[in-house]
Amino acid sequence: MDERAYAEVIVDLPVANTDKIFHYHVPPHLRASLQQGVRVQVPFGSKRLTGFVVGFSHKPAVSPTKDILAVVDGQPAFTPELYALARWLSQRCLCTMARALRAIAAPSRSGSARFADQVYPADSPVEGEGRLLERAPKQAVAWRVAREFPGLTRSQLAARAGVSLHVVNALIGKGVLTLARRAVTRRPYPATGRAGIASKAGLPVLTKEQLTALEAITNGLESGERQVFLVHGVTGSGKTEVYIRSVVSVLSRGRQALVLVPEIALTGQMVKQFRERFGDQVAVLHSRLGSGERYDEWRRIYDGKAPVVLGARSAVFAPLPDLGLIIVDEEHEPSYKQEEDPKYHTRDVAFARATMQNAVVVLGTATPSLKTFARTIKGGAGLLKLDHRVENRPMPRVTLVDLRDEYRAGNRRVFSRYLVGRISEKLAQKEQVILFLNRRGYSSVVLCRECGLVMRCPHCAISLTHHRDGLLRCHYCNHQSWLPAQCPSCRSSYLTTLGTGTQKVEEEVERLFPGARVVRMDSDTVTRKNAHERILHTFTSGQADIMIGTQMVAKGLDIPGVTLVGVISADTSLLLPDFRAAERTFQLITQVAGRAGRGDLKGEVVVQTYCPEHYSILAAVEHNYEQFFIREMNMRRKLQYPPFSSLARVVVRGLDENEVRESSRVFKRNLMPSSGDRVQIMGPAPAPVSRIKDQYRWHLVLKAPQARILRNLLRDALERFERLSRQRVTVSIDIDPEYIN
Repeated sequence: MDERAYAEVIVDLPVANTDKIFHYHVPPHLRASLQQGVRVQVPFGSKRLTGFVVGFSHKPAVSPTKDILAVVDGQPAFTPELYALARWLSQRCLCTMARALRAIAAPSRSGSARFADQVYPADSPVEGEGRLLERAPKQAVAWRVAREFPGLTRSQLAARAGVSLHVVNALIGKGVLTLARRAVTRRPYPATGRAGIASKAGLPVLTKEQLTALEAITNGLESGERQVFLVHGVTGSGKTEVYIRSVVSVLSRGRQALVLVPEIALTGQMVKQFRERFGDQVAVLHSRLGSGERYDEWRRIYDGKAPVVLGARSAVFAPLPDLGLIIVDEEHEPSYKQEEDPKYHTRDVAFARATMQNAVVVLGTATPSLKTFARTIKGGAGLLKLDHRVENRPMPRVTLVDLRDEYRAGNRRVFSRYLVGRISEKLAQKEQVILFLNRRGYSSVVLCRECGLVMRCPHCAISLTHHRDGLLRCHYCNHQSWLPAQCPSCRSSYLTTLGTGTQKVEEEVERLFPGARVVRMDSDTVTRKNAHERILHTFTSGQADIMIGTQMVAKGLDIPGVTLVGVISADTSLLLPDFRAAERTFQLITQVAGRAGRGDLKGEVVVQTYCPEHYSILAAVEHNYEQFFIREMNMRRKLQYPPFSSLARVVVRGLDENEVRESSRVFKRNLMPSSGDRVQIMGPAPAPVSRIKDQYRWHLVLKAPQARILRNLLRDALERFERLSRQRVTVSIDIDPEYIN
């Protein structure tokens, strides 16, 4: 009997009652093209849906069975290793297999292939070819480049050879070179034409600390077993060079490497460094790629043409069957947590992949998350310290400015007098400045001074943010409207704005320093493809004097010309109602301060705050992680907050507020019989942002000694709720949430 007569299919319909394997008959004409991981079209009730083939059998679970209708893409959308990871993800995040497979699967094929005229040397020598080339040295250069790098387009060949298009066209006209029209791979970065590792000539000399760290990682790779290391290095200590040498080591063993960064804005700078060393062995994956680029890069990795993958959060699912090394740069960053289902943390997925594939995990940061550092102390990871900057460069001097003193002195402006003076000096010295404020827009609130009305989003329970172009925007659903001339409630014209965003900072800079060249990097300025790279290039090349930005500018940027960093308000993150507020504040100040003084000139940081005595700010000023860690861990221990416990959050949302409220209460009743004394249940209550995109939101927060207890409890409660509930609501579960909003 044919072992492939029936396909086991998971239908791409992420609802609980279809979260199982369905058997479909494989028509004879499709059997040769079907394999695990392939997307197929199947009949499902009265619909035609996409599904994933996850296995085969000679006998169906039920009879009769329907036929598979078509193969969507003959290439598998995931590897066997990734299928195992999807099963782990489904259990870990309490999501359906359909959602897990969506997360790990290849992007769908997008559009038709792109073709280009590529240049190749002629198959047979042209009569008099040698004399032709002797008389035309530029043509000789282009000919040699075409032989070394066949398949370039005419413009690529001209650029690489340093000649004009006319020279290339002349060689084609003489028959020395030929054109062939072929499909080309869509690439986010131009091909380097080099597949191997660059020579060691000109590489930086490693410090003793870097050598010690590299030796430990290399020994881990040599063992062939899962190991975890934390590279705890101050900003500017050369962590990236340790990463690169570690990748060289894993490639020399015939294995593959995955390098993860928290922000797409960082990929450009990191890609440049890695491509300089590894050429076309590097592939890039992140959400800002075009759909065609993303598909072709995924296929290049799957086909084994790119053993080094660099990308943001979702790149953790790159199809690397012989993965030997996973690097998680800036491991503390909350952006590594996926906020949509499945709500995974990239660091946890990296650990799972390392266990499944016997890989080494390297976590790198100047400000480890408390969870990671506590794991290291308990022996769960090897601690590799880089306590000094490369070339013994000093850490930047940090000055605290008490904004209460500024207020008493009558200064109501965004900038303190001291910061204005320091910016003026740096501009006069032709040095560069970064100004950091973790709030975009112009003003955070528009208020009527007559009746007190706050302009709110009609679709979300949140105030609209005023932008410099006169628009009011919702940062949750993107609703926008013009700033009215009068209050819509009382018709008063006395409208005022409160709060400061990056656009207001930009306006103030332009007022105070009219000759300065200013760029801004936040979510409003990087909406277009490659916008973040263009902004960074403008700044790093010295075409701008001041860069204003949100948290994008606080992470990993290495710009030697920056000698002053100004933190406009350290209190933006500190005063949030979040038990991680102090941790996030320490991390942000330390990280953004680390952008100063990375070149030959000394760096300085000015931190403006209303809370200069707070321990997180004082520890950041002193570059003292251990001091902060001890103080914060003592507080967490007293309150039994993570890492001394685990949290989970259940969000119930829907269009009818009464249904949402009642469903959240029903869900809690499903929890109660099994919760016992070890689980604390808070709520249900309206979520802090109680409505988003017209959907009302209620939530429960659970606390227990271990995440395993919460996971088991919530899995059972969710199954009971979905089996019995008839309400039109959606339930979402987040184990160890990064934010509660």
